[in-house]
Amino acid sequence: MTKPLRLPQQDRADFETELGRALGAPQVRAALRDGEGAAQGVERLRRAAREDAEFVLAAAAPEYERYVALRADADAAARLPVDAPARERASGWWGVLGVVVPITAGVAAAVFLSMGWLLDLVEDMDVLADALLTAGWVAGVVAAVSLLVGGLGLLGAAARSTAEPVAQADGPGELPRAREAWRAALAERGLVPYLVAQANTGSAQWG
Repeated sequence: MTKPLRLPQQDRADFETELGRALGAPQVRAALRDGEGAAQGVERLRRAAREDAEFVLAAAAPEYERYVALRADADAAARLPVDAPARERASGWWGVLGVVVPITAGVAAAVFLSMGWLLDLVEDMDVLADALLTAGWVAGVVAAVSLLVGGLGLLGAAARSTAEPVAQADGPGELPRAREAWRAALAERGLVPYLVAQANTGSAQWG
Protein backbone atom coordinates (compact mmCIF):
# COMPACT_ATOMS: atom_id res chain seq x y z
CA MET A 1 0.00 0.00 0.00
CA THR A 2 1.36 3.43 -0.94
CA LYS A 3 2.35 5.58 2.01
CA PRO A 4 0.45 8.90 2.13
CA LEU A 5 2.60 11.92 1.39
CA ARG A 6 3.34 14.04 4.41
CA LEU A 7 2.48 17.21 2.54
CA PRO A 8 -0.42 19.67 2.61
CA GLN A 9 -3.23 18.85 0.21
CA GLN A 10 -2.19 21.52 -2.29
CA ASP A 11 1.40 20.26 -2.30
CA ARG A 12 0.27 16.66 -2.74
CA ALA A 13 -1.71 17.74 -5.80
CA ASP A 14 1.37 19.53 -7.17
CA PHE A 15 3.48 16.41 -6.55
CA GLU A 16 1.00 14.26 -8.45
CA THR A 17 0.86 16.77 -11.31
CA GLU A 18 4.64 16.88 -11.66
CA LEU A 19 4.81 13.09 -11.33
CA GLY A 20 2.42 12.71 -14.25
CA ARG A 21 4.47 15.10 -16.36
CA ALA A 22 7.75 13.42 -15.41
CA LEU A 23 6.37 10.00 -16.40
CA GLY A 24 5.85 11.42 -19.88
CA ALA A 25 9.33 12.96 -20.11
CA PRO A 26 11.44 11.72 -23.04
CA GLN A 27 14.22 10.50 -20.75
CA VAL A 28 11.80 8.33 -18.78
CA ARG A 29 10.09 7.00 -21.90
CA ALA A 30 13.43 6.12 -23.41
CA ALA A 31 14.47 4.25 -20.27
CA LEU A 32 11.21 2.28 -20.34
CA ARG A 33 11.50 1.39 -23.99
CA ASP A 34 13.42 -1.87 -23.52
CA GLY A 35 12.17 -4.90 -21.64
CA GLU A 36 9.12 -3.69 -19.75
CA GLY A 37 5.70 -2.94 -21.19
CA ALA A 38 5.00 0.79 -21.34
CA ALA A 39 1.73 0.79 -19.37
CA GLN A 40 3.05 -1.65 -16.81
CA GLY A 41 6.30 0.26 -16.47
CA VAL A 42 4.56 3.64 -15.98
CA GLU A 43 2.39 2.27 -13.19
CA ARG A 44 5.37 0.65 -11.51
CA LEU A 45 7.30 3.90 -11.62
CA ARG A 46 4.31 5.84 -10.31
CA ARG A 47 4.01 3.53 -7.30
CA ALA A 48 7.74 3.65 -6.66
CA ALA A 49 7.82 7.46 -6.77
CA ARG A 50 4.97 7.67 -4.28
CA GLU A 51 6.59 5.18 -1.94
CA ASP A 52 9.94 7.00 -2.09
CA ALA A 53 8.35 10.45 -2.11
CA GLU A 54 10.40 11.75 0.80
CA PHE A 55 13.62 10.85 -1.01
CA VAL A 56 12.39 12.52 -4.20
CA LEU A 57 11.18 15.63 -2.36
CA ALA A 58 14.57 16.07 -0.69
CA ALA A 59 16.09 16.98 -4.05
CA ALA A 60 14.00 20.17 -4.12
CA ALA A 61 14.16 20.92 -0.38
CA PRO A 62 15.60 24.49 -0.64
CA GLU A 63 12.91 25.62 -3.07
CA TYR A 64 10.19 23.96 -1.02
CA GLU A 65 11.37 25.59 2.22
CA ARG A 66 11.28 29.03 0.61
CA TYR A 67 7.84 28.36 -0.85
CA VAL A 68 6.48 27.22 2.52
CA ALA A 69 7.96 30.25 4.28
CA LEU A 70 6.39 32.67 1.81
CA ARG A 71 3.06 30.88 2.05
CA ALA A 72 3.16 31.05 5.86
CA ASP A 73 3.84 34.79 5.69
CA ALA A 74 0.92 35.28 3.30
CA ASP A 75 -1.41 33.24 5.53
CA ALA A 76 -0.33 35.20 8.61
CA ALA A 77 -0.95 38.50 6.84
CA ALA A 78 -4.39 37.33 5.74
CA ARG A 79 -5.32 36.47 9.34
CA LEU A 80 -4.40 39.90 10.70
CA PRO A 81 -7.40 41.85 12.08
CA VAL A 82 -8.82 44.34 9.64
CA ASP A 83 -8.10 47.88 10.80
CA ALA A 84 -8.23 51.24 9.08
CA PRO A 85 -4.68 52.14 8.09
CA ALA A 86 -3.19 55.37 9.38
CA ARG A 87 -3.39 56.91 5.93
CA GLU A 88 -7.15 56.30 5.84
CA ARG A 89 -7.60 57.95 9.24
CA ALA A 90 -5.50 60.85 8.00
CA SER A 91 -7.70 61.10 4.91
CA GLY A 92 -10.70 61.31 7.23
CA TRP A 93 -9.17 64.25 9.07
CA TRP A 94 -8.33 65.95 5.79
CA GLY A 95 -11.94 65.44 4.78
CA VAL A 96 -13.16 67.12 7.97
CA LEU A 97 -10.78 70.02 7.43
CA GLY A 98 -11.57 70.36 3.74
CA VAL A 99 -15.36 69.91 3.87
CA VAL A 100 -16.91 70.18 7.32
CA VAL A 101 -14.88 73.12 8.62
CA PRO A 102 -15.34 75.27 5.49
CA ILE A 103 -19.09 74.67 5.47
CA THR A 104 -19.46 75.45 9.18
CA ALA A 105 -17.21 78.50 9.00
CA GLY A 106 -18.91 79.68 5.81
CA VAL A 107 -22.36 79.49 7.39
CA ALA A 108 -21.11 81.31 10.48
CA ALA A 109 -19.52 84.00 8.31
CA ALA A 110 -22.77 84.52 6.41
CA VAL A 111 -24.79 84.79 9.63
CA PHE A 112 -22.36 87.15 11.37
CA LEU A 113 -21.99 89.41 8.34
CA SER A 114 -25.73 89.55 7.75
CA MET A 115 -26.45 90.42 11.37
CA GLY A 116 -23.61 92.94 11.42
CA TRP A 117 -24.90 94.75 8.35
CA LEU A 118 -28.45 94.81 9.72
CA LEU A 119 -27.35 96.13 13.12
CA ASP A 120 -25.18 98.71 11.42
CA LEU A 121 -28.40 100.29 10.17
CA VAL A 122 -29.71 100.63 13.71
CA GLU A 123 -28.66 103.57 15.84
CA ASP A 124 -26.57 102.89 18.97
CA MET A 125 -25.68 99.37 17.74
CA ASP A 126 -22.42 100.29 16.05
CA VAL A 127 -20.19 98.46 18.54
CA LEU A 128 -22.08 95.18 18.29
CA ALA A 129 -22.37 95.54 14.52
CA ASP A 130 -18.61 96.04 14.19
CA ALA A 131 -17.96 92.98 16.39
CA LEU A 132 -20.28 90.83 14.32
CA LEU A 133 -18.75 92.06 11.06
CA THR A 134 -15.25 91.32 12.38
CA ALA A 135 -16.33 87.84 13.47
CA GLY A 136 -17.92 87.26 10.07
CA TRP A 137 -14.76 88.22 8.19
CA VAL A 138 -12.65 86.03 10.48
CA ALA A 139 -15.01 83.09 9.91
CA GLY A 140 -14.79 83.71 6.17
CA VAL A 141 -10.99 83.61 6.29
CA VAL A 142 -11.10 80.37 8.33
CA ALA A 143 -13.45 78.83 5.75
CA ALA A 144 -11.18 79.79 2.85
CA VAL A 145 -7.97 78.60 4.54
CA SER A 146 -9.44 75.31 5.74
CA LEU A 147 -10.90 74.65 2.28
CA LEU A 148 -7.50 75.23 0.67
CA VAL A 149 -5.48 73.21 3.20
CA GLY A 150 -8.00 70.36 3.42
CA GLY A 151 -8.30 70.13 -0.34
CA LEU A 152 -4.54 69.91 -0.76
CA GLY A 153 -4.38 67.26 1.97
CA LEU A 154 -7.06 65.17 0.28
CA LEU A 155 -5.27 65.41 -3.06
CA GLY A 156 -2.00 64.29 -1.44
CA ALA A 157 -3.67 61.36 0.33
CA ALA A 158 -5.34 60.27 -2.92
CA ALA A 159 -2.02 60.43 -4.76
CA ARG A 160 -0.28 58.31 -2.11
CA SER A 161 -3.04 55.68 -2.07
CA THR A 162 -2.89 55.47 -5.87
CA ALA A 163 0.89 55.13 -6.00
CA GLU A 164 1.25 52.57 -3.19
CA PRO A 165 -0.17 49.51 -5.06
CA VAL A 166 2.34 50.19 -7.85
CA ALA A 167 5.21 50.04 -5.36
CA GLN A 168 3.92 46.73 -3.98
CA ALA A 169 3.00 45.18 -7.32
CA ASP A 170 5.84 42.64 -7.15
CA GLY A 171 4.94 41.44 -3.65
CA PRO A 172 2.07 39.05 -4.36
CA GLY A 173 3.96 37.53 -7.32
CA GLU A 174 6.69 36.09 -5.10
CA LEU A 175 4.51 33.25 -3.86
CA PRO A 176 3.47 31.92 -7.30
CA ARG A 177 7.07 32.21 -8.50
CA ALA A 178 8.32 30.27 -5.48
CA ARG A 179 5.72 27.57 -6.14
CA GLU A 180 6.76 27.26 -9.78
CA ALA A 181 10.44 27.15 -8.78
CA TRP A 182 9.72 24.30 -6.37
CA ARG A 183 7.73 22.34 -8.93
CA ALA A 184 10.45 22.79 -11.55
CA ALA A 185 13.16 21.65 -9.13
CA LEU A 186 11.00 18.72 -8.03
CA ALA A 187 10.65 17.57 -11.61
CA GLU A 188 14.17 18.30 -12.87
CA ARG A 189 16.27 17.28 -9.87
CA GLY A 190 13.91 14.86 -8.16
CA LEU A 191 11.32 13.01 -10.21
CA VAL A 192 12.92 12.66 -13.63
CA PRO A 193 16.33 11.36 -12.41
CA TYR A 194 14.61 9.04 -9.95
CA LEU A 195 12.22 7.66 -12.56
CA VAL A 196 15.02 7.14 -15.08
CA ALA A 197 17.05 5.23 -12.50
CA GLN A 198 14.05 3.11 -11.57
CA ALA A 199 13.22 2.45 -15.20
CA ASN A 200 16.78 1.34 -15.93
CA THR A 201 16.67 -0.95 -12.92
CA GLY A 202 13.41 -2.45 -14.15
CA SER A 203 14.78 -2.87 -17.66
CA ALA A 204 17.82 -4.74 -16.31
CA GLN A 205 15.56 -7.02 -14.32
CA TRP A 206 13.38 -7.71 -17.35
CA GLY A 207 16.43 -8.23 -19.51
